[in-house]
Amino acid sequence: MNIDFSKPALEDKLNRITSIPQRFNQGLKNLWQRLTLPQRLYLLAALLLMSEHLGLVAIITTIALTLEFWPLFERIWHSLAGKAVLLLFYAIVANYALAMAGAIVNEVVGVPATHFNYTHNFAILLLLPAWILGISAIGLLFVQLLMPFYLMIALVLKPVGIKLFSLTGNSHYRFTTLMVRFVLSLVLLYHLILLIGDVEERVESALNDLKTIEESVKGESNKGQDKQLTANTDEVAANLEMKAQPSAEVSEKDEALSNAETAQEKRDDQQTRQAESEASLAKEYASLRHAYQGEIRELIAEFAYRLEADSRSRCEKSENANVVELNDYEILEVVPDNTAKYRYRFTVRKCISPAFPAK
Repeated sequence: MNIDFSKPALEDKLNRITSIPQRFNQGLKNLWQRLTLPQRLYLLAALLLMSEHLGLVAIITTIALTLEFWPLFERIWHSLAGKAVLLLFYAIVANYALAMAGAIVNEVVGVPATHFNYTHNFAILLLLPAWILGISAIGLLFVQLLMPFYLMIALVLKPVGIKLFSLTGNSHYRFTTLMVRFVLSLVLLYHLILLIGDVEERVESALNDLKTIEESVKGESNKGQDKQLTANTDEVAANLEMKAQPSAEVSEKDEALSNAETAQEKRDDQQTRQAESEASLAKEYASLRHAYQGEIRELIAEFAYRLEADSRSRCEKSENANVVELNDYEILEVVPDNTAKYRYRFTVRKCISPAFPAK
């Protein structure tokens, strides 16, 4: 009779055990359905944090931040005060892009950018999107750094009955999303610093730090060897003086010393690998930035030669050269040259014309 009553309970337990995978899958499906698209992207970026593809993590985080805070941007834009703030913000960005474009045109052609109005405008069109995207990403990161303070204020005002407006449209896992977003924003900020900052100086400092670590490791190993020799000498003297010391204690000391040296070597190797990975990442970003800057300057030089410089002039010019008249007495001669820095050679020459013949 007891056996008959125990059969349903046993079957119930077996059914529960066999249904664990199904319930787990159903729980994952419910979790995935509750997440919004930005939260799914955050989850994907968080899973990729353990891998070596941190650049991909930064890209996914940027897309997720844009999708999540775009409704907030629209809400600010549709208000009068918000529209004024945003227009002022992007006017400042445009002014910096205008000044930077003039400096780049001056670097390429070798004369003031006022002589190349269309080339200057072309340089602005090339630089303005990058400036807007970069400054917008920095603005989003700045908002993320302020989110913990927003959370603290919301928690303080909640007992009083004051509820702050929601910055995002997330209805589930808000606190977890805030923490994950904050960590991913730090990763993105690190990559932006490497991409925009003084990458060359960072590479040199990283290499110098690597050399310093190697020298310190060598010095510590030499010191360790000296200490080991001293310890061995003291041990021999102690053995000669104290014959009654057990051999088990000596072996334990040797084992402890070897374990300590092995742990120190592992820590040194880990620090060296970390420094090497940071230096290689900085080099990759430096090469990317140099390629971007070089491509922009080559496009500016080609635009100045093909579209702004004149193929015919009252002044004498070289063959296959286009010129820009600087004043009545000087011209800027632009000649294609593959050996030049930006594939075009810019030279200021005296204007030789019927009105100003060569002497």
